[in-house]
Amino acid sequence: GAEIVLDQQKAPSAAARLANLPVVRSACARLSVLYTGTKSRHPGLKSACEVLESSVTAVGRAACYRASPVIVKLEPQISYANDVACKSLDWLEASFSVIVSSTEQVTFPFLV
Repeated sequence: GAEIVLDQQKAPSAAARLANLPVVRSACARLSVLYTGTKSRHPGLKSACEVLESSVTAVGRAACYRASPVIVKLEPQISYANDVACKSLDWLEASFSVIVSSTEQVTFPFLV
């Protein structure tokens, strides 16, 4: 007979969902432009930033390597925490429409 294959795609993690919120993406893009512009205008600062970027990358790789066994062991707890965080994000998105807006769309009436 015909076999039905279900596509079991994993739902995005809470961290991925948070990173993809328009207000977060927009804020990160603005910060990136500011950071890049600052580095290009200040050569001495650019060198220091590049050394720091390289160091952070190396430390991040080492941390991921060393944390992998712990992450595997704690996967059920991490999965549960992710589920709770996703439900909380669902509630936040439903309750506060501003978080699904880009920074350009957000207004602060108290600043006007």
